[in-house]
Amino acid sequence: MLQRLARTFTPVADSEQETRRHLLRWLFTRVLLFTLLIAIASFFRGKGQQVLLPPQSVTLAFLLLLYAYTIGSALLLQKTAVPVRAFGLVQLLSDTAVAALLVYATGCSNSVFAPIFLLPVIAAGLILHRSGGLVLAAAATLLYGAVLGSELLHWLPAYYRAPAYRAPDNLFISTNLFATYGLIFFLAALLSGQLARRLRSTEERLNRTALEFDRLSILYKQIFDDIATGIITTDSRNRITSCNRAAERITGCSRMLLLGQPFSGRFPAISLREERQGRSVCDFRKRDGTAIRLGYSYSNLNMPAEQGQERENGWKVITLQDISQIERMERQIRETEKLAAIGQMSGSVAHEIRNPLAAISGSAQILALDQDNLAAIDAATFRTLVGIILRESGRMAKTITDFLQFARPAAVQPEWFSLGRLVDEVVSGLLQGPLGAAAARIDREFDANLDCWADRQQLQTVLVHLLENGCAAVGAEGGGVTVAAAETQQGGQEVLQIEVRDQGPGIAPDLRVRVFEPFFSNRADGTGLGLSIVRQIIDNHRGTVAIADNTPAGCIVRLTLPLPPRSTP
Repeated sequence: MLQRLARTFTPVADSEQETRRHLLRWLFTRVLLFTLLIAIASFFRGKGQQVLLPPQSVTLAFLLLLYAYTIGSALLLQKTAVPVRAFGLVQLLSDTAVAALLVYATGCSNSVFAPIFLLPVIAAGLILHRSGGLVLAAAATLLYGAVLGSELLHWLPAYYRAPAYRAPDNLFISTNLFATYGLIFFLAALLSGQLARRLRSTEERLNRTALEFDRLSILYKQIFDDIATGIITTDSRNRITSCNRAAERITGCSRMLLLGQPFSGRFPAISLREERQGRSVCDFRKRDGTAIRLGYSYSNLNMPAEQGQERENGWKVITLQDISQIERMERQIRETEKLAAIGQMSGSVAHEIRNPLAAISGSAQILALDQDNLAAIDAATFRTLVGIILRESGRMAKTITDFLQFARPAAVQPEWFSLGRLVDEVVSGLLQGPLGAAAARIDREFDANLDCWADRQQLQTVLVHLLENGCAAVGAEGGGVTVAAAETQQGGQEVLQIEVRDQGPGIAPDLRVRVFEPFFSNRADGTGLGLSIVRQIIDNHRGTVAIADNTPAGCIVRLTLPLPPRSTP
């Protein structure tokens, strides 16, 4: 019966272990409070205060029985499989009876221990919730009424004749005490039950939040460690706070070697300057000495501040990727494309060589037929035939030179040199060629002290092709060609941007991609290899080439060449 009653009073969500733990705390709290209150009352009586207490022997016997009862209850609760809920209800009811006995022994209505009834009521409200608290409130009210009734009937011990005891004058006083304390007991039961319900609800929400947090932490750790991209985080002092397994694999450093270390000290090749935000590439040497191409980027983290502290800035998350294999694959693709282009170009090369050879052969045959009578050939015809031979042989030589340059590009050997001096040399060479007059209208728009990092000879080849195309585009129409250059930022890296602008008719948008194809040309005297060579050289420099419209007419060929970081003295 009691077990069924206790199950009704106790929430289903409470575990047996949790309820057992709460009851053990209550047992030891109760015995300490009883002991403390009796000790305080005995102290004040010893000081001459009018405090009603049983004889000292009775008080000591009461405390000993209370200790023995508490120890026995604790052992029974811990060592046996007793129904915890039923045990809790019986324990709290018996504690209420003990409180009633203490109040009866210390003066009934005059007892200073009357509020001790609140302890089991509040404990019941917290452990058994509101229903259990109300049952204990009812029990406390009835037992306190029994104590007051025994007082009215004069069922009192002999030591009540002490001067400290004052019997109630009439029934009204006892009834008022009974009603007041009963109301207090029920209010305490309701409030403690409500508090317990809110605490339990808060605890459940916290448990759910903690469980969700644990799940998210496990998920984050799993993703953090399994992602193929290396991730490193640093704090405001630039010290490494975390790294995943991919970062360990890419850098060749274990997590234990990285955590707490300065990032710049471990990875001096990686620049985290504000102006270099974005994707960057650098040469990196792993701990085992292996050289790789490392792609990296970083972003700032705004960490939430702890209570009472300012937000901590300066945290960073750095992503790393070994792009060595990617670059090797890109080079292989370019080589494959180049071989395919060479295969396709063989027919074009044969055509480009066959036509000049036919013209040379025809002119030579005419000269051979009249070799015995060269005097009969007029000077104009002779000059025409010789001119054809020279022009077509030069054209054929240029085709062969461009083809060999395209098919077998030289290795890039970059160096620092003056861009202005190189442009002057290219323009001077063009002035002495067939473009003489057009080359004279080439302007320059860049700092005379501007330096360039590239293969000097290969960049000269690029400028020759671009300026020849620009001068051929403007022709004799009076337009000009301009070479502009400046250092700038692109993708978080310093680059040199070179533009060759002409004021010719321009290139149609649908032809801007095709002009880089081998042997594609809209010029009658062109080989179709010039822009293909330009793109090849720029690609080998890890740069870019693009064509845009000029204003008001013409086109712009824009080159970008990456610049290495300049060493500071």
